[in-house]
Amino acid sequence: FVFNSSSYLVKMVLIEEIKQVEEVNPPQDEDNAQESEPLRTSEEKILDAVEIESVAAGMKRVSARAHLEALAKKLRRDGAALKRIEESSGKIESLSISDEAPVRAKQEKNVPAKTAVLVSTSMATKPIVSDSAKFTSISRFSFDAGGYNSQFVTLYIPLPSVGSAVPKDQINCTFTKDSFDLIVTGLNGKNYRLYNNNLEKDIVPEKSKYIVKSDKIVIKLAKVKGEYGSYDSWTGLTAKKAKKEKAAQKDNPSGAIMDLMKDMYDSGDDQMKKMIGETMLKQREGKLDNKT
Repeated sequence: FVFNSSSYLVKMVLIEEIKQVEEVNPPQDEDNAQESEPLRTSEEKILDAVEIESVAAGMKRVSARAHLEALAKKLRRDGAALKRIEESSGKIESLSISDEAPVRAKQEKNVPAKTAVLVSTSMATKPIVSDSAKFTSISRFSFDAGGYNSQFVTLYIPLPSVGSAVPKDQINCTFTKDSFDLIVTGLNGKNYRLYNNNLEKDIVPEKSKYIVKSDKIVIKLAKVKGEYGSYDSWTGLTAKKAKKEKAAQKDNPSGAIMDLMKDMYDSGDDQMKKMIGETMLKQREGKLDNKT
């Protein structure tokens, strides 16, 4: 039986070539296919674009071909963007792996030095501070006068690392009835002091105290109870007048009254100022006690 048609001869040749290719490159089984390296997402999108473009080339309708070509272009753009991201991630990963060993070696190198510092005897030795030692004056602190009838006036003094860098015996605060003196020695190579001998009110030294925390020192000044059993009310830490002036007020009660009236005059309204002004004028002229 002889085939005269040329088309059948072409088909027979193609079938024979396909069989020869399959014999040379047999299809892989499922196990071998699983062992092959999976494609990246960017590669899959580009392959999809190639497949869609090949299909679009054989389509007769212009609109359908245009839709497929647009989809293929989008897949190519996405694939290119994903490829750049994958390359950047690979570079970052390689850099992190290469830097890991030097960092670990540096940390191991620092461990013995840290241990030596912790066991150093010079850290545990109390430094000798002479009476002529220089002090850095503490100028930053917070003041809390407390509420009505509260027992303490509180000061918050920020000193970073004071609770861990300085032994407790290098921190001291002494109290008198009208003063306190805080001294901190050897904090980061410096000596600090906060001294006030002109408090607004007297305090109770025996009940006053100080508390050392991690990054600050808290000073609690015990208030004195007033004439009616309640604690004194404070408006500030330091008195507006010097010690000599306060002592003179105690010796001269009338002078204290005049100073009080002057303060009321400065802070009062017009009517209050008029009344106080007339009273002060009579006081100067000696007419304050005149019955007429």
